[in-house]
Amino acid sequence: MKHSILFIDDNESLRESMSVFFEREGFNSKCAADGEGGIALVRQNVSHFSIALVDYHLPDMNGAQVTARIRELDSDIIILGFSDDKTDPVHNEALAAGALIFVNKDASDAKLLGILHRHCQEYERRNKPLTITTRSANQKLISALGMVGCSNHLAQISRDVFKYALTTSTVFIRGENGTGKEMIARAVHNLSDRRNMPFIPVNCATISKDLIAKELFGHVKGAFTGAVENSSGKFQAANHGTIFLDEIGELSSDAQAALLRVLQDKTLMPVGSNKTQTVDVRVVTATNAPIEKMIEANEFRIDLFQRLNVLPIRLNPLRERPEDIPYLVEHFMGQENKKGSAKKMILESDVEKLKALPWLGNVRELGHAIEYLFTVCDGDRLDISRLKNWNDNLSKQRSLSSPGDIRNLGATIKEREVEEIKSSLRNQGSVVGAARRLGISRGALRAKIEKYGIEIEKFTKEKLRP
Repeated sequence: MKHSILFIDDNESLRESMSVFFEREGFNSKCAADGEGGIALVRQNVSHFSIALVDYHLPDMNGAQVTARIRELDSDIIILGFSDDKTDPVHNEALAAGALIFVNKDASDAKLLGILHRHCQEYERRNKPLTITTRSANQKLISALGMVGCSNHLAQISRDVFKYALTTSTVFIRGENGTGKEMIARAVHNLSDRRNMPFIPVNCATISKDLIAKELFGHVKGAFTGAVENSSGKFQAANHGTIFLDEIGELSSDAQAALLRVLQDKTLMPVGSNKTQTVDVRVVTATNAPIEKMIEANEFRIDLFQRLNVLPIRLNPLRERPEDIPYLVEHFMGQENKKGSAKKMILESDVEKLKALPWLGNVRELGHAIEYLFTVCDGDRLDISRLKNWNDNLSKQRSLSSPGDIRNLGATIKEREVEEIKSSLRNQGSVVGAARRLGISRGALRAKIEKYGIEIEKFTKEKLRP
């Protein structure tokens, strides 16, 4: 890569000699005699300067002012102060304005060349597009499941899934929203000998408790008003295949009892019928709710839990496996690049900044963020600073200006969750409504309210049940 250097100095003979030096050493170069001239060259953005050498004492403004103006136009340029004035105020002001270091004009050619090469390497590092050229054993194993990543966590889950797929036992998947629980369920099905039979996903949280038994097990004609004919449920549709019950903690007590019957003797009874039907269905369930607490509160049957939790899988949130983020970004970038003719890229340094975010919405939120950036960013590069305007949630999670110190990450996540819960309770007026708005089960929300000591009576007319 041939780098371009911008040299700003009012000494004409020095500009000429430096121009010869730059060209001799393999750099492209442009020179300006004053601050406005140098700023104009940056604004034209033709040479894509890697480095700007800026004298402090210029006829129209000082070097600190020039540095600040250049930084506003192009944050990628590495700016080096350049002066024979060795006083501390000059140095400090230039550094405060955004100069990386201060180079004295009496530096030898060899020293200056070393400084330039070192910072050109830094520029390349900062502006290197994300490229994953090697594929680890972990990544190959994970991709065989249709998932994306390289972490040891996902690799171990992949090994478990390959083993689980060989059986017909129930699988119980736990993980936050957006972690990929349904993808795991589909992998269990697709790797099993039932792969050519139906895979039926059911989100129990989206079906009212009055209708869920009918949706799962069907009904007979006359079972209720409007039942003008027999109708099969999701279990009948999944016969000889796999049914995936997401948000299993939302099942009513009656539906839990009926599901337990299916698991125990492979039979079900449609709503309004007194005859059983035999079904052969592999059951995979998932939840983000604290099932153990729900069992203690008599909200979930312990015998059903024991039937479901034969082959457990726990999916960690994305913030606990940041090494997967570059692979996921590459995956989502590929998806977006296929949609349009204009191809875009993202810098590795920006991906490092994405890795510092908690991603409370996990993989799903990351995918939406990349889609947003593709839509709003001009040119061929994603500008992740635009995420500050995406939504308040992400901008509150963490500053995007630098990877930063992540020691306070846990506190940030807690504060964010507490504020979201309070806001949802206040807006919805009930735990049920707040859970729906937050996209989690009522049991999960109640557990968080108890965990954070939130006094829900301040926001609703309800009280937390013991």
